[in-house]
Amino acid sequence: MFEKQSHWLYLEGFFRLKGYTMFKPVNRNFGKRGWNILVPGPQQASSRARCSEYPYARKEYTEEPLQFYYTFNESLAYNQTSDELRIWRRLHSPGIKNHPRNRVIPVLEYLEFDGLIFIVMPWWDSPAFSDYATAEEILNMAECILDTVDFFHEHRIVHRDITFQNIGLNVIIDKNHNFPKGHHDPKEALYAIIDFGFSLIYPYETPLEEVTTTLRYGCEVPSKIKEYRARNPFTLETHYTVKMIEGAARVVEKFIPEIGPFFDDILKVEEENRPFAREVLQRFRQLKASLTPEQLHTPVQDRYWKRGKFYSK
Repeated sequence: MFEKQSHWLYLEGFFRLKGYTMFKPVNRNFGKRGWNILVPGPQQASSRARCSEYPYARKEYTEEPLQFYYTFNESLAYNQTSDELRIWRRLHSPGIKNHPRNRVIPVLEYLEFDGLIFIVMPWWDSPAFSDYATAEEILNMAECILDTVDFFHEHRIVHRDITFQNIGLNVIIDKNHNFPKGHHDPKEALYAIIDFGFSLIYPYETPLEEVTTTLRYGCEVPSKIKEYRARNPFTLETHYTVKMIEGAARVVEKFIPEIGPFFDDILKVEEENRPFAREVLQRFRQLKASLTPEQLHTPVQDRYWKRGKFYSK
C-alpha cells in the first residue's frame, strides 16, 4: 500500500502542471486502509465544466462549495497498447461516444508521462452507498445496467468484473450519512461502468455464440474453481450481472412477485443454455412494462435480498 501511494504522490507535480490536485493522506497515513482516508488538497472550482456536456457528479451535501474530483486510471502506452486502453478508445470513438446506451464513465482527457497513459475521469460514487426509495428506482438501475452490458457485448467488449464496486452513480456522497435516499431518481440518476482492467475486446465481426475463454470471471474465487474449462464470456458475464442485480432488485418481490421467477429462470438454467444479454434485457423490459404505477411507486423497506431472505434497512 505504501509503495502504491508513494508512486502516485511522486507524480503530484506532474498532475499539478496539468491542472489537477492530488488527494493527500491524512497525517501521512499509509496504513492498511490509507486510500479510504485520503482527502483532497486545496482546490478552487474547476473551469473544465461544460454547459452542454456535464460529466461531473452531483454533490449530496451543500455546506461547502462544489469541487470537482477526478480519478486516474493507469495504462500501458506507446510501444505496448493494452486491451484496457483499446477498450477505452473504442467506447469513446466518435461514432458511439455520446450514444445514450454507452454508460461508460466519461474520459476528460488522456495524459502521457514517461511511457504511461493516465486516463482522467470524474469521480462518481458507487450506487451501493445509497438506498433506493421506490421499486421504480431499483428497476431503473437494473435496466440501465442490463442495457449497458448488452451495449458492451454488441461492441464485442466483455467487462469481466461487473460488480457494484465497478459501477458509478453521478453523485458524491457524504460518507457520514449512512445509506441516504434521494440519489436514484430516474430523472437525475446516471450510472456508469468503470475499471476495464480485467476486460476482453474482440473484433466487431466476432460471432457472440462462437467465443470461448478459460479465464475466470472477476467475482469467482480461484480456489473454488475445479477446472478452468472453456466458457462463453458473454453469457457468463450476463449470468453474473443478473446475479449481482438480484440481490438489490429482488427486495421488491414482496409486492412484485413476478420478479422472483424472472431471476430464477435465468440463473438456474444449465450453463450451455444461458441467455445472452439482449434476451435478458428484453425479458426484463417485458416484466417492467407489465407493472402498474402503484407497484412502481411502492416504497422499498428492505435493503437487499439473499437466498430467500429479506434484509431490512
